[in-house]
Amino acid sequence: MSPPQFRSLINLSYLDLSNNQITGSIGSITGLTSLEFLYLSNNLINGSIPSNFSKLISLTTLSLKSNQLSGLLPPELGSLVLLTDLDLSRNQFLGSIPPQIGHCHLLSSLLISDNLLTGEIPQEFGYLTNLYELDLSRNNLSGTIPGTFSKFSQLYRMNLSYNSLGGAVPLLPYASVSGPLISLDNNMDLCGEHFYGVKPCEVPKLDRERQSNKHPNKMRPIIIFSSFSFAGLVIASIVAVCWRRKIIKITTESKSGDILSIWNFDWKIAFKEILTATENFDEKYCIGIGAYGSVFRVELGGGKIFAVKLLHSMEEYSDEGTFHAEIEILTKIRHRCIVKLYGFCSHSRCKFLVYDLIERGSLSSILHEQELAMELNWPRRVVVVRDVAQALSYLHHDCDHTIVHRDIKSSNILLNLDYKAYVSDFGMARKLKHRYSSWSSIFAGTCGYIAPELSSTMLWTEKCDVYSFGVVALEVLMGKHPGDLLLPFFCGTEQPEKLKDILDQRIAAPSTIDEGKDAILVALVAFACLQVSPKARPTMQQVYQALTNRNRPTLMLRPFHEISLQDLHDYCGAMENIRSYILVSFVGNYMFGTFLFEIMDLYCQA
Repeated sequence: MSPPQFRSLINLSYLDLSNNQITGSIGSITGLTSLEFLYLSNNLINGSIPSNFSKLISLTTLSLKSNQLSGLLPPELGSLVLLTDLDLSRNQFLGSIPPQIGHCHLLSSLLISDNLLTGEIPQEFGYLTNLYELDLSRNNLSGTIPGTFSKFSQLYRMNLSYNSLGGAVPLLPYASVSGPLISLDNNMDLCGEHFYGVKPCEVPKLDRERQSNKHPNKMRPIIIFSSFSFAGLVIASIVAVCWRRKIIKITTESKSGDILSIWNFDWKIAFKEILTATENFDEKYCIGIGAYGSVFRVELGGGKIFAVKLLHSMEEYSDEGTFHAEIEILTKIRHRCIVKLYGFCSHSRCKFLVYDLIERGSLSSILHEQELAMELNWPRRVVVVRDVAQALSYLHHDCDHTIVHRDIKSSNILLNLDYKAYVSDFGMARKLKHRYSSWSSIFAGTCGYIAPELSSTMLWTEKCDVYSFGVVALEVLMGKHPGDLLLPFFCGTEQPEKLKDILDQRIAAPSTIDEGKDAILVALVAFACLQVSPKARPTMQQVYQALTNRNRPTLMLRPFHEISLQDLHDYCGAMENIRSYILVSFVGNYMFGTFLFEIMDLYCQA
């Protein structure tokens, strides 16, 4: 991939060519010395990383994941001292990890999983004190976990699973209920306490013998004392028989009340703290009630605050082992627009899920409150739509296995204090029983957001999520559920209203050209997602890329207030032909980008 045009882009700072079918080596990209952000993930790029990558001294983000890159990792990567995010996962890199990477002191995310790396983890990684996430899983790394890892005060997630590490796990900062998520399983020679899949450390036999031989002069009275102890043992046996029934009862209760924990801390302490903090799930701590459970605000030790969803149904699941395994997979999903799921606890008294607490609550509740809705201005609303699109694009296209949400709606979208949107309950609609339905495990979702084809096929696909997203996007524009506005797309009747007439009247109409373009774009994308035929709907990856395109030519020739819904509906009629132009495409060695907005301009002029 070395188009000659690249050589002239000396001032280019942002380049995203991910999710294409690009082949060849990295080539002349190393001449783009002004690059700050470089995304080449999910392509077919091969060869090695050239040593002259060190020329990209302005680079802060480098993503080369999911390619066919091989060879050794060049030590020159350590020269990229401005790097904050480095993702080299899912390639075929060989050899050891260069210790020079430890010189990139600004790194917050270092992902080198799913390669063929060997050797030890560099001690120099201890200098990366700004690390937020570290993933070296699924390699063949050996040796011990460096003691310098104790310096990771900012660490949130660390995955070293599926390697050949050994020795004792060193003391890690805040490795507790409020600390990082740590995965260390499938390292056969590793030992430590309170880590899933890691065996406890044993005191070496030699040490035990030294302790027993340390004071040989004391052995004689011990032997004498043991004679008298034998008599006591007989008496104790008699007493034990008397307590037999109570012991059996306690054992039975322990087995029936066992907790499955996917957290990396002592689940007994966590369970007790949650019950104590909520006073056994008292109503005064409840902050919301949904179809699958009631949500409680829980503050644990250290000031860490969680959202705990107490599930309504206490019935045993038909395949609880599968349920637990799937929940564990969901806990490993990490994305800035998806609510973090920490784990699941199953106890004879209750079952609950534990999430991050997102401060402002649901989009639905904000849109239903006059004062809160007025705070959600047009720029913020557009960001909310983009965030949801990015989260769904990640679940559909970037996870190891495609995850279909199955219940996208405004009440499952949460906003933080900065009005950033987070998608919640991903994957839960299929896995949890609905409070009001005995067959929701087959037909998940919420009325008003469900794709029309589900009424006949009962098969939930990614395109069903796309439809639900379209409903939510219109809801953000209108400030309420679109309701009857969805009907014309089923029956083909004309919709005479202007776009400006359906926008939320509680806030001022878009006042700038950019705000007007954004409103039109969101409406167009929403209507495209609401196409009756699933095949006519774009993918969430296409939706997200359309929403994030920053180089927009003039979108419409008429003023914003004159644009009708019929105009947008007409554009969507040609969406099947438009979709292929949304993404950047490659033909041979020449790159061309034809975006949705250019197609629309031509359509307007026709």
